[in-house]
Amino acid sequence: MSSIYFESNSNLSVTGQGRRTATASATESPLAPLATPGLVLGLILLGLGVACLLRLGDWAGNYGPILVMLAYLLYMAAAVRLALWGAVTVWSLHRR
Repeated sequence: MSSIYFESNSNLSVTGQGRRTATASATESPLAPLATPGLVLGLILLGLGVACLLRLGDWAGNYGPILVMLAYLLYMAAAVRLALWGAVTVWSLHRR
């Protein structure tokens, strides 16, 4: 049987408590030292993704437009996510 713990005298809402815990754990995470290299790598991947826009038409003609656009969108989503994670973590580490 599991139990749930609530602070009875807390002024924070349940979502506010979760955000406070999530923010504190992001800076104390064992992955936090990798934030700066992750940010740099994410920005490089984004730059390469923008540079590949010139070749997208050729690839779509050779391999099919649906496959190429799906792969490109997945690639760019991963690059944006990595860059955002690195930026938020570096910002929160330097804000402390």
